[in-house]
Amino acid sequence: MGHPTVALVHYHLRRGGVSRVIETASTCLTKAGIPHVILCAAPPEGRHKLPIQIVEELGYDSERGAGASGIRIVRAMRKAVRNAFASGRVIWHFHNHSIGKNRGFSDAAGILAESGEPMVLQYHDFAEDGRPAAYPAIANSETLYPYAPQIVHAFINSRDRQHLLKAGLPEKHTILHPNAITPPARVKPLPRAPRKPLVLYPVRGIRRKNLGELFLLAALAPKGTRFAVSLKPENKPWKPVHDEWVAFASDTGLPVLLDVVGRVAPAPKKQRTFASWVRHSTHFITTSVAEGFGLGFLEPAVIGKPLFGRNLPMVTGDFADHGIHPGRLYDRLLVPESWVGLETLRQNLVRTMQTTLESYGHEMSNQHLDRSFSAMRNKGHLDFGNLPENLQRQVIHRLLAGSEQSEVLAQTGDATQALSQWLAESLDQKNPSVSPEQLGPYTPKAYLKRLKELYDQASNASPEAPAYLTQRKVLCEFLKPGSFHFLRT
Repeated sequence: MGHPTVALVHYHLRRGGVSRVIETASTCLTKAGIPHVILCAAPPEGRHKLPIQIVEELGYDSERGAGASGIRIVRAMRKAVRNAFASGRVIWHFHNHSIGKNRGFSDAAGILAESGEPMVLQYHDFAEDGRPAAYPAIANSETLYPYAPQIVHAFINSRDRQHLLKAGLPEKHTILHPNAITPPARVKPLPRAPRKPLVLYPVRGIRRKNLGELFLLAALAPKGTRFAVSLKPENKPWKPVHDEWVAFASDTGLPVLLDVVGRVAPAPKKQRTFASWVRHSTHFITTSVAEGFGLGFLEPAVIGKPLFGRNLPMVTGDFADHGIHPGRLYDRLLVPESWVGLETLRQNLVRTMQTTLESYGHEMSNQHLDRSFSAMRNKGHLDFGNLPENLQRQVIHRLLAGSEQSEVLAQTGDATQALSQWLAESLDQKNPSVSPEQLGPYTPKAYLKRLKELYDQASNASPEAPAYLTQRKVLCEFLKPGSFHFLRT
């Protein structure tokens, strides 16, 4: 009997992290001779050689009005697989089925679980984790998190896995399945290094990427240093936040360029492509406050660029287990409480937390409020990265108006130093802190090995009727008091 057909299922293949993961998986499976098909609502832009079957019903509900039912989506997916392969067993590999973008998509996973078919449910993001607008779509689902021997739950970081284990998911049905690292662009080094630093943030500028922190760094960077963000958001809810930072850049004159790829060139008479920006950059940066896997921490090493920025222990802890320390990373950027005002902060916290928790069907308790407010304070300082954008801009305006620069600190572990000094030292580094050899656990070869293991686990299991996690338990793991973050609402 040949290998079962693998059906990789996702909403779309637009530029972004999950799409790249699926494209990498498809490349690996093709090289291994494993039959597979990608099911998504629309083909990617430009030319591609991917084995795609279009299932329009998989698109975001917000883009199509009322969504298709789960059973209709299952029928459409089965038909698409038959179009690609006349017959044979199928392993269904869902990506982000539970994120709340399409209720029928989520229900389809539950329907297939009830049918006893082998499945992989791979999580990149969670509606319960800083996505309150998405959560109501799946809030009353009773079949969101099925588990049985033939269903493998794949996690890209240990924290997410632990949350679902604590919510009741049996460990034997789970696997840690980090992404593969492939070069985001292949570039030749410049013949001569640029005279002044050009720091590239190769992301789409959505809210959790914490763009305000780039402006704070730009205000303290050595003269001539430039910062650039590659793309603007596509989702409408994030565009107003991005536009406010575009206006702030214009108002202050700080050297931060937004949405550069395809719009402006990194140097006179040079191309505006992403590869061109990568080639002309001297450093990569990350200021994100939340990531699933954290490609941005490891990709710079593949293309020979040093990285600095904000540490995220929830993802870098997995890298440290392999002896990988991605670059110069701070844990917090500390600004004096007096630059914000505790009463102002508390009022912002009450308003935002109440709205967020209500979206999740939670009431705000005094415990939630007090523990979150206490967690934000740090010996007379606040972490700049956990301030709402209006207060971030207030801090930067104060700095530009002449407040003492030495009062802004970079904290790494228990140690602190003036951020301006830390930044100058970071810009002096010329090489990545990670060698290509250290990235062995994240190569496509290692990724393919894990894919085979999880497909074998799902297809070789004796099917059983699924049980389901209590969704409220999953939500409570992500909403623990003290975990609130302004930029994840």
